Amino acid sequence: MPVVATIRTAEKSKGFFEVSVVEPDGSEQIITVHEDVLVQEALHRGKDLSAQQFVRLKKEAEGIKAYHASIRFLSFRMRSVSEMRTYLAKKEFLPVQIDFAIKRLIQEKLLDDRAFAASFVRTRMELSTKGPQLIYRELLQAGIDQATAQEAVELYPDDLQIEHARKYLAKQTASVKNRKSRVESRQVLSRQLMQRGYSQAISKEVLDEISDFLKENEKSALAYQAEKAVQKYKKLTGDAFSQKVKEYLFRKGFPIDEISVFLDDRINTEQKDWG
Repeated sequence: MPVVATIRTAEKSKGFFEVSVVEPDGSEQIITVHEDVLVQEALHRGKDLSAQQFVRLKKEAEGIKAYHASIRFLSFRMRSVSEMRTYLAKKEFLPVQIDFAIKRLIQEKLLDDRAFAASFVRTRMELSTKGPQLIYRELLQAGIDQATAQEAVELYPDDLQIEHARKYLAKQTASVKNRKSRVESRQVLSRQLMQRGYSQAISKEVLDEISDFLKENEKSALAYQAEKAVQKYKKLTGDAFSQKVKEYLFRKGFPIDEISVFLDDRINTEQKDWG
């Protein structure tokens, strides 16, 4: 029958003990157990262990290895249960070891998906301009369930969303400057805001704030796009030329009356040049 030879505190693991067990054939095994197990199993020097007890202790020891690996993984930042399970599986721990480690981590509140999700959202709010819907998708990718993820992103106040959306939008206007009509600019920028995780309501509010810019930008954009159209259809003449240019610019979102005014001005200017 296996016998407990010595019990000593694990130097690098608070709350754990190293139990030396001598088996009937004289071989010795060092088993690391938590202090709770030490009490539950009433372990002491000279105690005879039943076969069932010995199996339980060895199972505990194997789980402790996964637990210690988990603690090291948590030393960098908080993790979700799913992230931890994936990490331990990659480290080739057995399912029973992984289950043991995760159960103990949850009991000790070192793993808590609700706390993880809330912290994740707060960090994104502080360090990025990502909107709540994008953060929600990132939480799902981290293995957080939909209800918990939705609860967490509700911590993101509307006024901060608008502030961050405004900052993000300011950097994106370069993609439409002097190139796109007011309609197309709003479509492009709205799509970028929604891809960044903002709702239609938030996107509309910040886009409305730059309506003057979009209006002025349309004038230079019309000249730019009209020149492209002129070059594209330069082999045509008369009404055929005008119609193709108008169709091209209309598809780009420019108002038909502004297109007509622009073409009339261009034709009049060319006629004066010819005169």
